[in-house]
Amino acid sequence: MADNEQGELSLLVPGPATTPVGPEPGQAAPECKGIRSTKDFPADPSALSREQIEHHYLAMRNSHASLTRSRAQLQRRSRELTVARERFLDTLRSYEGRLMALGQEKAEALRIAQDMHRELEAFEDKQQALDGLLQELDAAKEEAGYWSIFNITRLIERMRRLLRGGSAG
Repeated sequence: MADNEQGELSLLVPGPATTPVGPEPGQAAPECKGIRSTKDFPADPSALSREQIEHHYLAMRNSHASLTRSRAQLQRRSRELTVARERFLDTLRSYEGRLMALGQEKAEALRIAQDMHRELEAFEDKQQALDGLLQELDAAKEEAGYWSIFNITRLIERMRRLLRGGSAG
């Protein structure tokens, strides 16, 4: 097989120096746990002995089992993180809703306070205008004659307009 046909998995038939050797009779088999690269296994098993093939088979099986466990753990963690993220987003949405409600309440309170301030200013303006009219009325009472009666009548009419919500002038 050519090197470019198999990509990363490209291994030529290993020579005698690179051929993994199986355990000798009487020796313990090397442990085959964990994830192993595909380069650890020969591409063409035809040059291997039965013991070497069994050894590589067990190593690949153990590697596959390890990968399967790792994949399952990754999926579980992914599900847990998805649930945690959703809970976090729900919490953020509830905070957002509460903050919006608080903001609306504050805006309403500000509007009410501004309305009250305008009403108080209008009341103070009317009070000052009435005080001015009362002073003019007191001054007109002290005068005698036709003009004083005319001034008093005019001042009373201005008071009526002011009390009804109009301007003092």
